[in-house]
Amino acid sequence: MARELPAFAPLGDGRVSCQATVVVLNGHALAICGPPGAGKSGTAAQMIALGAGLVADDLAVLNADGQNLMVEAPANAPAAMELRGLGIIPMALSGPANLVAFLYLGIGAARLPEPEMTKVCDRPVAVLRHPASPDLAAKLMLWLRARDAIDR
Repeated sequence: MARELPAFAPLGDGRVSCQATVVVLNGHALAICGPPGAGKSGTAAQMIALGAGLVADDLAVLNADGQNLMVEAPANAPAAMELRGLGIIPMALSGPANLVAFLYLGIGAARLPEPEMTKVCDRPVAVLRHPASPDLAAKLMLWLRARDAIDR
């Protein structure tokens, strides 16, 4: 199923880029990916309204740093977010942050899915799968808060 994750483009300096919208809560970043119109920006906007920060909109840069996989916006990225149907709105960017998971918006997994991992820059990262839904942002915020509690 890794074929559904974004393609990683080497940047030539050990970093890679990928197409994803990335949010962060308490230093834990989540890269939201999926096909056009899947709800990436909408899910991210709801999470930001609930207290998350925006790391990158549409394009993210990843690099290994010790045991962590760090993610940030490209150097020339505007401090803004595109909201389908509303346009581009100014928004402060957060980051870099430790990427803890990719969320693939699409057909969901089982009710209690087996843990799935992928490797990026030789660092393991969790893979979550869930269709866009009205309650998804709240569930993701709780998932990120639980990650924060685990890491303490």
